[in-house]
Amino acid sequence: MDNLDEGVLVLREDLVELLNPRALELLALPKGAIPPLSLDRVWPALREVLRQGVGEAILALPSHRRARVRILGGGTRQVVVIQDQAELLRLAESLTQSRRTLDLLRAQAHEFRNTLHVLGGLLELGKVEEALRLIRGELGAEEHLEALLSHVEVPLVAALLLGKVRRARELGVELEVEGILPFRFAPLAEVLVAAVGHLLENALEAASSRPGGKVVVRFWEDKGLWLEVRDNGPGVPSGLSKVLFSPGVSGKGRDRGYGLALTRSQVEAYGGRLGYYREGEWTVFYAHFPEVLWAGA
Repeated sequence: MDNLDEGVLVLREDLVELLNPRALELLALPKGAIPPLSLDRVWPALREVLRQGVGEAILALPSHRRARVRILGGGTRQVVVIQDQAELLRLAESLTQSRRTLDLLRAQAHEFRNTLHVLGGLLELGKVEEALRLIRGELGAEEHLEALLSHVEVPLVAALLLGKVRRARELGVELEVEGILPFRFAPLAEVLVAAVGHLLENALEAASSRPGGKVVVRFWEDKGLWLEVRDNGPGVPSGLSKVLFSPGVSGKGRDRGYGLALTRSQVEAYGGRLGYYREGEWTVFYAHFPEVLWAGA
C-alpha cells in the first residue's frame, strides 16, 4: 500500500487500525502517527458517512480540500479509499486537453494543406501574381495573429489561443483577444488553459450557428485576475440557466454537459468562481481568481 496514489484506511468500528503514507498526507497526520487511532482524531467527518452506510461520498479533508471516498465492507472491518478530487479533475482535464490539442492539430494541418493545394494550383496555371497575393495574405494573417496574442504572456494560454484562432477561421467566426495576461499569472496556467479552452470552444460552437458570429476573450486585473469569454450566439436555453453548471446538463444532446461542471470545479479548486450572464446579444461567461487565495500556492 505504500506505493498507492490513493489513501487507504482500515477501520474496525471507531478505530483506524491501518493507514498508508498517502492517507497520512491527505489527512494531514504526522508521519510518525502509529495506529490504532481514534476516528474522531483522524477524520471526524467520515463518521457520519459510515453511519449512513453509503458506499461513496465527497468529503472535505482536514486540509479543507475535497476528496472522493469509497467504503468497502470486509467482515468486522471496513476499507476506506481516499482520492484527492483536485487530482481526479486534473487527470480528467488532461485527457480532455489531449483531445482538444489533437483536434486543433488536425484543423491546422487541414488549413495548411488547403493553402498549399491552392498555391500549387496557381503556380501550375502560371498565375504567379495570384500566388504571391495569397502568400502575402497568409503572412498578413500571421502578423495579425502575432499582434492579437502579443499581450498574452503565459505561454500555455497563448499556445491555446493560437490554435483557437485557426479553429475560428475554419468555422467562419471572428475571434478577438482583449486585455493583458501578464506572465506573473503563470501559476494559474493549468486552470486557465482548462477554463479558456472549454469556454472558448463552447462560444465558437454557439457563434458559428449564425451569420456574423463573433467571440471575444478578455483578460483584466481587479483584485486578482478576471477572464471573460463572450459570444453573440443564440444563448443558453432558458430551461437550463439555473442548472447549467450541474454534471450532465447540456443543450447539445446526450452524453454532453460535463465540461462546465468540471471547469467550475477546477476554478473553485484555485479559490475562484465561475459564472455567466446575458448582456444584450452577448452570452458572457466569466471566471475570477482572487490573487490572495492562489499566490504562492
